[in-house]
Amino acid sequence: MVIMGLTDVIADNLRKPGSGLTGWIISKLLKKKNSDVITHAVGACGIEPDHHVLEVGFGPGIGMAAVADIIKTGSGKVYGVDFSQSMVEEATNRLSEEIKRGKAEVQFSDVASLPFQDGSMHRILHTNCYYFWPDMNAATKELYRVLKPGGLMITTFVYERLVTAEARGFLPPGVWKPERYIDGLNQAGFQNVERKSELGRDEKTHFDVIYAYKNNDQI
Repeated sequence: MVIMGLTDVIADNLRKPGSGLTGWIISKLLKKKNSDVITHAVGACGIEPDHHVLEVGFGPGIGMAAVADIIKTGSGKVYGVDFSQSMVEEATNRLSEEIKRGKAEVQFSDVASLPFQDGSMHRILHTNCYYFWPDMNAATKELYRVLKPGGLMITTFVYERLVTAEARGFLPPGVWKPERYIDGLNQAGFQNVERKSELGRDEKTHFDVIYAYKNNDQI
């Protein structure tokens, strides 16, 4: 029998929030601490009402709800995949009206095996999850596959928060380093990959934003 320490339990629930007390606490924490990161990511995507948008690792569904508000007047739709069943249930409840109207779709799925057709998404976004992917190359290849030519993928994070998470033992050493993720993007075929530091709406928080494009001449 394996007995997990508190740090291990928190780390496991950050990766994949469960349905127990710790998972519930982590969900509340994600809503409070990550809402600014998610909001910035949605804004950086430049989403239009007719866009089809995918969020990977949507957690409690804050980002999907923000996207749904942008596309409500057009023909667009927001899709989400997460491998935490409790997060799927929470996001489904949050987006119940959008799902009924056919404007949102929530799925229990893995980033390395996405249930979408090739070139089906105008935009993809994810926050605070690439360092949990066990196979970076498989994940980035799948994301590249489902992104439309001319499409954009965005990831956003606060560098200092990841440094703190590693120091507290919540993330394995070095696994969160942006260079590792950027290398995976380049190997998958993304072009014009660029990491920028952007100031948040509060004019205090600095977000790291990684832009990755699939050019129109790529198939």
